[in-house]
Amino acid sequence: MALKFGKLARIHRVVYYGLSPLEQRAWAKSITHGLPNVLNRGIRLLPTMLPGFIMSIVIYTWSNAAHDRYTRKDPKLYENDT
Repeated sequence: MALKFGKLARIHRVVYYGLSPLEQRAWAKSITHGLPNVLNRGIRLLPTMLPGFIMSIVIYTWSNAAHDRYTRKDPKLYENDT
């Protein structure tokens, strides 16, 4: 009897369990259990994440305003052009 790949050795006293992919329920309890869990975690993490988000928004708006201010042309330089 020749050994095939995947059955090269016999292991005793080890039990393997398997479940067919057709028998699994991938989305079981995803709305009734998963959505409230996500909301609960989000509410718990909000106090630690909120300062970072606020600072990011403040820095982003400030840097865009500064960039617009520094790239604006000065009208006084073009008064005498004809």
